[in-house]
Amino acid sequence: MKAFLRNRANFSAQLYKHVKREAVIQVNGVSAPHWKYLQKGDRLSIIFPKEERGSVLVGEPVSLSIIYEDEDIIVLHKPSGIEVSPRPNHPFGSLAQGLIYYYDTKGLPYTVHIVTRLDRYTSGLMLVAKHKYSHSVLTANRKEVERKYTALLEGRMKLKQGEKGTVEAAIRRKTNSIIEREVHPEGKHAVTEYKILQKGRRYTRVECKLHTGRTHQIRVHMASVGYPLAGDTLYGGEETAALDHQGLHCHELTLRHPWTRKWIRFTSDPPSTWKKYK
Repeated sequence: MKAFLRNRANFSAQLYKHVKREAVIQVNGVSAPHWKYLQKGDRLSIIFPKEERGSVLVGEPVSLSIIYEDEDIIVLHKPSGIEVSPRPNHPFGSLAQGLIYYYDTKGLPYTVHIVTRLDRYTSGLMLVAKHKYSHSVLTANRKEVERKYTALLEGRMKLKQGEKGTVEAAIRRKTNSIIEREVHPEGKHAVTEYKILQKGRRYTRVECKLHTGRTHQIRVHMASVGYPLAGDTLYGGEETAALDHQGLHCHELTLRHPWTRKWIRFTSDPPSTWKKYK
């Protein structure tokens, strides 16, 4: 059974341990131990226990822009300025709390499983798993989910429109800071690929694809080569009255569905306010 769940049903090691400890396992409608050997034609059922919610996850009527939803996943559009999860300095009004409220109105006994997280001032597409199984499948292998971002950079890059570049530089948390990151040889390996979408007099739009998933990766990498994100004052960008957020938007989300195993793709345009930055 273990080989089947791990190799065929895409259970992570952590999820398999959870199943052994707490789930109800049935083979052909009869309770069975986790070590039971499966025969061809057997029908295996895993009944997960009710999911536990953290004490800070109390539902709130936060507006959600849901792009797609089925029994396994939710794809939503996150506006800039809202936290994904509650934090000590922002304990209320997060997307996670909005999702709990939404689940409760639908009578769904779920907690929140974030698959793709965005910074507070990053907008765009986000993927949420509805239950432990879909979260396990989508996070066990980085190739299950792909994202592309549009970044609005300060400065006119030297590459021509359509040309590509790569930033490969290790990133670590900056000394004496719990938020800021920096390029440093002692950090973790990080690679960002980018393509020039549009060049203006003072700003450049690029499409970024992450080959690793470090905190603030695009922000740190672009600033490290002299082109900080517009409005990103943490990493050298200028404060701009008309832009109350950093110029970063997840415009494309492609994933292999955890149940059907078919690839699906979603897109979202960057904020219309970006059009004035040329």
